[in-house]
Amino acid sequence: MKRAIVMALSVILALAVAAPIASGQTANQGKDLKELTEAWWTWALTDPSPMVGDYDVGDPQCEGEFVDGVFFLAGTFFGGDATRTCTVPADTALFFPVVNAFCTEDEPNYPQCARGPVNTALATGEPYATLDGEDLEIRRLATGPFTLILPEDNIFGLEGGPYVHRAISDGLWVYLPQGLEPGEYTLQFGAASGVPQNITYNLIVV
Repeated sequence: MKRAIVMALSVILALAVAAPIASGQTANQGKDLKELTEAWWTWALTDPSPMVGDYDVGDPQCEGEFVDGVFFLAGTFFGGDATRTCTVPADTALFFPVVNAFCTEDEPNYPQCARGPVNTALATGEPYATLDGEDLEIRRLATGPFTLILPEDNIFGLEGGPYVHRAISDGLWVYLPQGLEPGEYTLQFGAASGVPQNITYNLIVV
């Protein structure tokens, strides 16, 4: 982690749909979205990482219920395309980034390091998130400095626990507090620049 770690991330689904990109912090059903962002990074840095490649029902990368009552999904590590099929619990909040990045304080001007890919995606990347073809609301969330907690098995091969350097994250996120009713859904998201990616999740909600 002697370099900026930049990622294009996840997406998820719900019954409510919208289009605008909003900014700021929102708490819903007792969940602080910036705290969820920090927890999401701990989950996403697990080995095997949910940000890597295609996967299917039963694969460990599909196990997104890392925070009680919230299910996480992911995009790809450093961009690219991926298609995934996962089972998701019904009526469970969904939280995911369309594009996001984090940097640690050993990087020069590390807040700007995290903001840069997101600014580029907003300016030229046409970020999108859709559920069965309907637009989902995308909001920008920036954490401010926080202590990154690495899982015991992480993609860096480092010791698990609090990381020595503070981190900061910025991203475009979707939060679906009511989750989805039982059924099958197609979730798609991504951006053309910043951290370009195109992700498809085939969601089986039970």
